[in-house]
Amino acid sequence: MNIAPMAINFLGFKVNVIDNSSLVNLGPNQFIDQLVSYKRNQGIGEQNGDISPINIPITWLNDTDVADSNTAKNSII
Repeated sequence: MNIAPMAINFLGFKVNVIDNSSLVNLGPNQFIDQLVSYKRNQGIGEQNGDISPINIPITWLNDTDVADSNTAKNSII
């Protein structure tokens, strides 16, 4: 598994960050019977640019959920 930072360059635009459960589509795609569930702890602030200086590296995390992810998938396919 590669979790290094990644930049995708296309001819007309550049993708710096692909978030959880996100896609970059370059043509028609069809997903049948797909369930995506994840727990996200929302931090305060992101650095998403090419040259993004971090002047004061202070972090704070707000996680007030009792149950993180209660998900069930029911499918006939």
